Amino acid sequence: MNFISRHRAILIRFGLIFVFTAAILVTTRLTLEFGAITNAPTAAFSFLILVLLSAFFGDFVVAITTSLVATLCFNYFYLPPVGTFNIDAFSDWISLAAFLLTSVAISGLTSSAARNKARVNEMDKALTQLTKFGVWLLSIPDEKLTLTGIAEEATRIFSLEYCSLHVYSEGKWCHFTGTAASDISREIESHLLLKDHPTDLMEMADENALGVRYMEINQGKMMLALLSVRSMTLSTSAIGTMAYMIGIRLMKIMKDKESLT
Repeated sequence: MNFISRHRAILIRFGLIFVFTAAILVTTRLTLEFGAITNAPTAAFSFLILVLLSAFFGDFVVAITTSLVATLCFNYFYLPPVGTFNIDAFSDWISLAAFLLTSVAISGLTSSAARNKARVNEMDKALTQLTKFGVWLLSIPDEKLTLTGIAEEATRIFSLEYCSLHVYSEGKWCHFTGTAASDISREIESHLLLKDHPTDLMEMADENALGVRYMEINQGKMMLALLSVRSMTLSTSAIGTMAYMIGIRLMKIMKDKESLT
């Protein structure tokens, strides 16, 4: 997995900080160029709009950084004595404090609303994917259902970077992998293939360094298998629901076989 994909969120955050800092500086330059028709309140209102946009498109860190840059520019270029960070009049201190508190409040409220909206969208998407996966799981006849097939279908429906099922058999853990054409999938596969001895749970836990999350597939007190998933978007609760659905299906197959014997 390359550097960009591994640090994508951090790079996006720094990119947004750079964009909105540049926007603050450009806005400052424009308001100073057209000083005859703009004033300090106009500049402050423009800065607050940029803070609002930074909180909406970024996160709280991006918004707070934009707020601090805007506050410094407002102080340096618009509050007397202009060209310094000193403030002489008490009323200007009140103006600066009001601007800073307003921008911070806007940052917090907007970023919180954006996070809640994104969380709701993720939950709706996960619910749709779980429904689709459950329908597929119940529609496949017992004789055509395989652990590899389950992993492959989970990879496809949930757009996973990696998915496999681990089953303990004949003194070792065997894994059945879905097909995910990604660097992380090949890295995990190489990690598993290097082992020339039975894999235990502690060794499989080492894969957590590669971002793999494990979920037990249980029915009652019996552990049927382990589901391992690599995903940047799927929540732990969604993975747990997926494992529970797989466990119900596997237990049904086991009971059907027992009834035939």
